[in-house]
Amino acid sequence: MSRSTADVRWLTFRLKNGQSIGPDQLKDGWVLASESRQCDVRRERIEGAGVVYALYGPPDLPSPRRAELRMREFLMRSGYTFTMGTLGH
Repeated sequence: MSRSTADVRWLTFRLKNGQSIGPDQLKDGWVLASESRQCDVRRERIEGAGVVYALYGPPDLPSPRRAELRMREFLMRSGYTFTMGTLGH
């Protein structure tokens, strides 16, 4: 996905030590949660802080709060333990 269509980092989250999620599963969950196909996911390593998963989408995401709640529900239903932060508008 090009950065021009998914250029806002809307959410980030960390998983409990020992857990990971594959890019396809994560993207599928984010597409459903964000109600947009114009999205991207990345696994980013932050020096000294480990791994963070970053969820990107268009600046005009239909409902950011609903997307966050749906993404939290997706992760919990999938059995993940996580902490999440909101970065978008």
